[in-house]
Amino acid sequence: MNLPIRFAVIGARRGRTFINSAKSISDRIQLVAVCDTRPDMLAEWSDEGNIRCYDDYQKVLEDPEIDAVCLATPVPLHARQAIQALNAGKHVLSEVTATYDVEEGWELIQAVERTGLTYMMAENYCFMRDVLMVQNMVEQGVFGELTFAEGSYIHDCRSLYFHEDGELTWRGQLRHERGGNTYPTHSLGPVCRWLGINRTDKLKTTATWHSRARSIAHYATRNMPERTEYANHDFWPHSDSVTSMIRTQNEVLIESRIDWASARPHHMTRYGLQGTTAAFASQADPHLDPLIWIEGRSPMKEDGTATEWEPLWKYADEFEHPLWREHLEAAQGAGHGGGDFFVLREFANAVIEGRLPLIDVYDAVTWSSISPLSQLSIKNNNASVEVPDFKNGR
Repeated sequence: MNLPIRFAVIGARRGRTFINSAKSISDRIQLVAVCDTRPDMLAEWSDEGNIRCYDDYQKVLEDPEIDAVCLATPVPLHARQAIQALNAGKHVLSEVTATYDVEEGWELIQAVERTGLTYMMAENYCFMRDVLMVQNMVEQGVFGELTFAEGSYIHDCRSLYFHEDGELTWRGQLRHERGGNTYPTHSLGPVCRWLGINRTDKLKTTATWHSRARSIAHYATRNMPERTEYANHDFWPHSDSVTSMIRTQNEVLIESRIDWASARPHHMTRYGLQGTTAAFASQADPHLDPLIWIEGRSPMKEDGTATEWEPLWKYADEFEHPLWREHLEAAQGAGHGGGDFFVLREFANAVIEGRLPLIDVYDAVTWSSISPLSQLSIKNNNASVEVPDFKNGR
């Protein structure tokens, strides 16, 4: 392949973030085109003389001077658009989630295997500094045997459910029509990387519980009194908060929570990890340091019982992940806690080297499958359901 890799962002709003990240690796990847169905979004790019603007995705796929696409479109479109791009000979970097349907997941895997092209899901939370530092500690045996992990995505997105004219955005339509763990990869991605899912362990079963739905109707009553249908709880039949419990083949328990309706300040990350010799916990306040306790090093009683947490960064000199140690300056200026820089860099390297990326299609489909499986569990009175083994076939 000729370098740099020429890629197009499908969904113009996200393009600016990728331009900043691409500049630091311009020898490997270059944004050459943007596609969006909204003229106002494309107009913002009209002064970018070196970037082509498209209003039709098919035209992007037909452009021989585009090597790869980044799908930053509404979530329900990701799987179909990824399959189309692969069939057109384009490498794919897809925003989360990868798919909302188990069968679509199988089709996506088949398209990647058939074409031999690179597919990566852009789960940027996996590359944040504390997440990668904990991963490094796990790989070095600091946590001993892992027993429990948790991840939550708690983000008040109610203002994003409505257009200015009061009509529903794609997020609003999704919340109106679909329940369950609708956006699982932010909470699951880092956890699955820590546990070696699809490598040394795999997800086996999951069961999901949900709360009642109240927060969106409350928001609409206050802010959109003229749209009385939105103030009706029956219009929003799906839950404010959903928790999926997942058990792995190695008998590790995972708690995955999604809540993108409740009224609370946004906290980008909320994770925990428990092993026999260490524990990790991110803080409820994002301005506070994440916490770590390590047997034999952190405060404890004579019998080994833990007594006090320590700041994770106390151990940065010893356990900083090599990626952050090498690229700290470049990553600190990127979006999502540096994750956007590492996602783009990893995608480019995987394409150039002809290898699977760190978050490959099997990871993408496995993590995303918790959404349809959670719906099935709720439908069957919170019953436990099997997680398909996407990596080893049907």
